[in-house]
Amino acid sequence: MKQVANVRQDGMTSDLIQVDRALESLRDSGFDLSTACGETVDNSIEANASILKIKTFGAKQIDAIAFADNGKGIDPRDLASVLKLGYSTRYNQRQGLGRFGVGMKLAGISQGKRIDIYTKPLGEEAIYHAYIDLTEISNGVQTEIRTEKFSNFPVEYDGLMQDGQKSDSFESGTLVIWSKIDRLVEGGKFGNSNQQRLQELTKFLARAYRKFINQGLKIQMNEKEIDLHDPLFILESKRASELLGENATAEIIQSDSIEIDGQKVIYSVTLLPEEVRRVRGEGGEKGSVKKYSPLYISDNEGKVSILRNGREIYYDTISRFLPARKDQDRFIGVEIDFPATLDEYFQVRNVKRGAVPVDKLRSELRAAIQKPFMAARKKIEETWNKTVREQRKEEESHTPATDAMKRAEETSPRGRGGLNISEKDAEEKLKDLLLDQGIDPDTDKDAADAFKQKVTELPITLSDGSWPGKELFDITHLNGRAIIQLNHRHPFIRGVYDPVKELADSDPELVSAEELLRFARLVEGAMDVLFMAYAKAENMHLTPDDAYADLRSYWGQFSAAYVQELLK
Repeated sequence: MKQVANVRQDGMTSDLIQVDRALESLRDSGFDLSTACGETVDNSIEANASILKIKTFGAKQIDAIAFADNGKGIDPRDLASVLKLGYSTRYNQRQGLGRFGVGMKLAGISQGKRIDIYTKPLGEEAIYHAYIDLTEISNGVQTEIRTEKFSNFPVEYDGLMQDGQKSDSFESGTLVIWSKIDRLVEGGKFGNSNQQRLQELTKFLARAYRKFINQGLKIQMNEKEIDLHDPLFILESKRASELLGENATAEIIQSDSIEIDGQKVIYSVTLLPEEVRRVRGEGGEKGSVKKYSPLYISDNEGKVSILRNGREIYYDTISRFLPARKDQDRFIGVEIDFPATLDEYFQVRNVKRGAVPVDKLRSELRAAIQKPFMAARKKIEETWNKTVREQRKEEESHTPATDAMKRAEETSPRGRGGLNISEKDAEEKLKDLLLDQGIDPDTDKDAADAFKQKVTELPITLSDGSWPGKELFDITHLNGRAIIQLNHRHPFIRGVYDPVKELADSDPELVSAEELLRFARLVEGAMDVLFMAYAKAENMHLTPDDAYADLRSYWGQFSAAYVQELLK
């Protein structure tokens, strides 16, 4: 029998709501799987649970989700009302995580059409049960919520109501089951898979309840205990400790508060451990720090974590709150923690999803966070520059240019210079090059072999030399390869090139802006002079276009390819 609105005979009165349609409409109340599960977790925490187990049933199609805790249970006199919209034993209280009396119910029906609650109150042996079923309500089968008494939990869920380590049944606790789930279907070509949804749920639980997990709360997801994830890296995480060792915690740049109506809004800005932010452009997903990807560092970029009574209710960007986003921001943690008594100042909704400070408070928080945020950025830049200096000390001279050339040469035509030289002449030329490098092949065989290997493997080798005369460099062509010797007595090398290399190796803290500007102007003028000197050299020939047209074309072609790789 279909349930219909109860209209009085006089046509002048009616029930406040048409229950079946109202409940169906409320299913689309803004919950996704993660935030829906969070409402039930909140209730377990409110019930003083120290162990919470979540288990899904079904793989590609999730049919049911069970939540089991060892909390104090629910008073059987309240149980039937617990599933009633708007009912809460803590309605509008601000001391805990709940407030409105709709969260757990709306969360459950947002995913499935039935919610069952089994509870064993502290000090009792009996188990009490109540349920709500939208299909039965629609068909007129269920017209009220009743509490029934049982001696055991359902067999298929009984194992959840035990301490796995001790194999003892919980002395008290509550089992919540969502079933007739119809919102977790595999999503087609562009939809989310259930595996992805469960991964996101695990990340959400690890982050949203990090402070509770840190204080001893155990949350299991499909029989695997969840380790906390703190985007600020203040709280100790097992995963972070395994990957980072004793350097797993962040540096607190600033932690302070703003007082509102006698209550404190605490804000914190942290700088993630140096180990995960040594190299510019890596960020935990590629390069030498890819191994740190399980720490979700890249998720952090530009986001603010907002906690209400210690439980995260927002983790996202806030418009015009942080400075314009930069790559290094993923290494900066920003957290705002406020008491529920200040809900109105953060525009908290009944689903506890989303919390943005009102305009005046946002402006004050933004001003307070700006300075430590920029200080954290500066420290990251200092670390990146320090890493570059250390790498340059370890690398051979000319390494960046050589690497760029090697990448470009993978698709360049092969050189032809020196292909017609005899093997004996090539050996003599190599010996001369070694002596120019200050290497005696008879007394320093290892150094000689290393140099020979380099010049025979690389298409072009840059080396340093010094001799009297006006030559800027000398080039030896061997078997299609070129060896360049820079003359460090030449005024260009001595007065421009060497000082620029020295500047590149220096500590940026010791270099003034004026000095950098002076060097930039020097390099600008020196490059202009090189072009003009080359033009003058061509001009010494009677028919330069005939003699140097190919040279000009090749020089432009290969310099473009090498520079493009260098800029990468």
